[in-house]
Amino acid sequence: MRTVKADKHQRFCQENGLISHFVSAKTGDSVFLCFQRVAADILGVKLNKAEIEQSQRVVKADIVNYSQEPVARTVNPPRSSMCAVQ
Repeated sequence: MRTVKADKHQRFCQENGLISHFVSAKTGDSVFLCFQRVAADILGVKLNKAEIEQSQRVVKADIVNYSQEPVARTVNPPRSSMCAVQ
């Protein structure tokens, strides 16, 4: 849950000539990147894509290999008073 909504945050930054950084105090997401960007702005250095992506959290997930067999479907299934999701 975001305490300050993104549009309100962006509007405030634009109205006050500020640079926008989204970070999470709860999870720590993007905090390191924020410090990198602030330091780069102070020093007049432009961060490249690799430097920005380096500090972003990597999400790992298992690859699921589902069966590639076609599912047989009936053209006119019998009517029923129940609903089923396939």
